[in-house]
Amino acid sequence: MELSVSELSKHLGVAPDTIERWVRQGKLPVFKKGIKYRFDAQELKKWASKHNIYFNFSQTDLPQKEIESVIPLSVAVQNGSVYFDVQRHDVNSVLKFCVEKISRIPDEFKTDLLDRLIKREKALSTGIGNGIAIPHPREQLSYLESPVVSVCFLDHPVDYKALDNQPVSILFFILCPTLKMHLHLLSALSFCLRDDLFIGFLKSRPDPVALVEKIEIIQKTNPI
Repeated sequence: MELSVSELSKHLGVAPDTIERWVRQGKLPVFKKGIKYRFDAQELKKWASKHNIYFNFSQTDLPQKEIESVIPLSVAVQNGSVYFDVQRHDVNSVLKFCVEKISRIPDEFKTDLLDRLIKREKALSTGIGNGIAIPHPREQLSYLESPVVSVCFLDHPVDYKALDNQPVSILFFILCPTLKMHLHLLSALSFCLRDDLFIGFLKSRPDPVALVEKIEIIQKTNPI
């Protein structure tokens, strides 16, 4: 089985430009057919395994139950971790600092993810009000095996062009392998953020265990 640049970009959830950059840097197993780059499926599987990257060529490779499953917000936050002391003063540098911190994103993919997040913010701010933003790329990240929600607390609020024009000091990064997972987690998080008590709790900068426990309590009493 052979893949083109476009096909591989969709399977990995990165931009075609990123694939071509990796080829130029010698990071991917590749060969040419005429003037076009082609990729052998078996060689790509070896490459993915070597770099601890989740990679499947088709959703049909997965059991249907696994394709359709979603995980609770509390588990996604545990996957993504909570980060404090983000010391940056503008949107782009905040995004860069946070992406570097998120351990679930393979190093090779961080530049691509940062580019996508910046483009998303330029098109429309993800600052939703109350000092909170929900950064996420337009396209899903197929190389992730499980959804990730990383929570980042900024040392100093930054102008995020938020809906209420208030600076942002708390970011929830939603990073998912499928659209269904993304929509589920976005809905669950939006439900939590409609609660003024939960927002007040966030602004106390709770430790990761307390934050996960708080979300679990909301999940138990509400079908989110």
